[in-house]
Amino acid sequence: MYVEDTGSGDGDIRINVDGAEYTAEANYDLDENGVDETVAVLTDDGYLAYTDSDSDGEADVVRSIDDRGNVVERARFDEASGEWVPEQPDGSAEQDPRDGAEGQPMVVDTPGGDREVGPPTEDTNNDGRADTTIVDTDGGQMLVTDVNGDGAADQMVRINDSGEVTVAKHTGDGEWTVVDQGRFDGSGQYASGQTESPVTGTEDWLWESDGHAESNPSSHRSTDTGRTDPASDSFWG
Repeated sequence: MYVEDTGSGDGDIRINVDGAEYTAEANYDLDENGVDETVAVLTDDGYLAYTDSDSDGEADVVRSIDDRGNVVERARFDEASGEWVPEQPDGSAEQDPRDGAEGQPMVVDTPGGDREVGPPTEDTNNDGRADTTIVDTDGGQMLVTDVNGDGAADQMVRINDSGEVTVAKHTGDGEWTVVDQGRFDGSGQYASGQTESPVTGTEDWLWESDGHAESNPSSHRSTDTGRTDPASDSFWG
């Protein structure tokens, strides 16, 4: 680690970098209070400024500053995890890119254009965020899942009342491909019907219900004016 010696130095600061701890003398007074509390480390594009903002001898904020003096990245050290947590350059918490889609109707890319189902209500991967919307159809249910949290459906699973299961994944613009077909037996165990290669081709059942599709009451979908009602026949046909 090369440290730019730009100040008189007001004490050593411990810096955690990828799990390793370094010690360097504070050489910059970032808050201009007369005491150096920052270690400036030169980079190819400017420098990194490791700051001990609470005067405990350990850097808790790092800023990436370009050659024009602009803060382009910032992170705060989390002592509990031992990791640097990204923040906005102004110091506010960095938004999870999935937050914008939370609570909003999920969008399904169909051959006939985008259609909306209700907001996700089920957390199927146990990451603390709802990712699946349940839609009741005549003769079964449809589980519509947003795998990557971008607000658009990536997978749909149809389960009919006789226990037959069909799984399809979004594979292109308006294209869905069936990747597995199986069934649940009397004991609730799932047996896959595809053991070697996925079934190819887009299936009509994704868009054409045998009857009327009805949203699951547990989904708590919004009824705001202007949103497509997934319970309507127009969603499936």
